[in-house]
Amino acid sequence: MKKVIIIGILVIGILIGIGITYSLYISEANTNTDISLAAFVVNAEKKDLINIPISNMKPGDSFEYTFAISNNSQAKRSDVNIDYSIVIKTMHLMPLDIELYDAEDHLILTCDEETTRNNDNELECSTEDTTMPYIRNVEDDYTIKISFPVEYNTMEYVSLVDYINLEIRSNQKTE
Repeated sequence: MKKVIIIGILVIGILIGIGITYSLYISEANTNTDISLAAFVVNAEKKDLINIPISNMKPGDSFEYTFAISNNSQAKRSDVNIDYSIVIKTMHLMPLDIELYDAEDHLILTCDEETTRNNDNELECSTEDTTMPYIRNVEDDYTIKISFPVEYNTMEYVSLVDYINLEIRSNQKTE
């Protein structure tokens, strides 16, 4: 009988302790303050596949692809300043010349064998951070130019397979 009373008291004590803990959690979690979240919008052309036909390139061929990055999409604009960089990744098995130009046709990035390879053995070329202010709509235009130099017109470059991955890395500017 004594054991039953002791177990009963312990169970009641545990239930009371859980109730106090639960009520303290609820009372701290239910605040009535208004929370305002800033929108973070980076709009690059959304495609599952960008057709950069490097698999069909032969020595002497070149290709250009133009794209834009903006801080707005339709009627929405970012509420925060944004820093972004453009990253080009490739295995660089084909000896392609890969260059990135801004809207004024200034060369801002060359991706070649002088670039350090990442842990996946890819060439990973990256631009410096560019800041987009939230106070106005901004659209930055870029062109990637890819060429296969004619001097590589030899049998050792026949049937090589490669890829080029364009990546936009963006984050909220904290300053």
